[in-house]
Amino acid sequence: MTVNHHENVIPNVDIGVRFYKSNVDKYGYVPFHWHTSIEIVCVLDGELKFNFNGKSQQFMVISSGVIHDVTNTPNTAFVLQIPLKFIENYHKHPELLKFQIQDKNSPNYQKIINYFLELNQINDRHYAGYLFDFGAVLLFLLKVLITDFSTSKTTKQAINTSNLKELIAFINLNYAKPLSVQYLAQKINYNPNYLSRLFKQQIGLTITDYIYKIRINAFYQDLIKTDKPISELMIKHGLNNAKTTRKTFKNIYNKLPSQIRNDFHNK
Repeated sequence: MTVNHHENVIPNVDIGVRFYKSNVDKYGYVPFHWHTSIEIVCVLDGELKFNFNGKSQQFMVISSGVIHDVTNTPNTAFVLQIPLKFIENYHKHPELLKFQIQDKNSPNYQKIINYFLELNQINDRHYAGYLFDFGAVLLFLLKVLITDFSTSKTTKQAINTSNLKELIAFINLNYAKPLSVQYLAQKINYNPNYLSRLFKQQIGLTITDYIYKIRINAFYQDLIKTDKPISELMIKHGLNNAKTTRKTFKNIYNKLPSQIRNDFHNK
């Protein structure tokens, strides 16, 4: 399983941002992580669910430093990642921006969708001087986002989430091992009850549910990519109760592990 706790932007457009069209043909899950950039995702078809607010929108904005995970069905989406240094030229303290996407029917919501389509057309064509047009549309998009869809995070909010990042990084790397709440609390010198409350409050899942979610996804990825026995893969990913695993797996993917494997191998 590929684990990225903290992501930096590697620009692919020469004005210093990253823009691409993502095509995903299977179900997936990206464990909790965070960015030092602002990430904007525009879903064209399929579904992406971001845990930090759980709302279903055609486009989603993830602020810098916000801990979030992503669950997806097969989908197509545009992804735009903008480093804070780029935004600093136009707006002070972009690290404190907090975005709230509310009214899907508002004119400005549709403007964002149209800007994404325009960015994609410009980026695909690469005509002489296309970067001027790409940069102009990008700034219009940023202006609408910041003036119509943003508020400011408090310093206290930033501190609270930062306290959990060390723990999340540890869980993401060690998810297959036995991980009790008491053991994890000792790792960061927290009271177990306090840690449980804080994690649920900030992340939206219990620690146990989060660990199980990572295990199920890692099991799914190995299931479709390898021919190893299903029982062996369950043990590999810390899923020691086969009956519970099959039931949970079917609730998520609407099929049993054996059926999913057959579907992918018969393509």
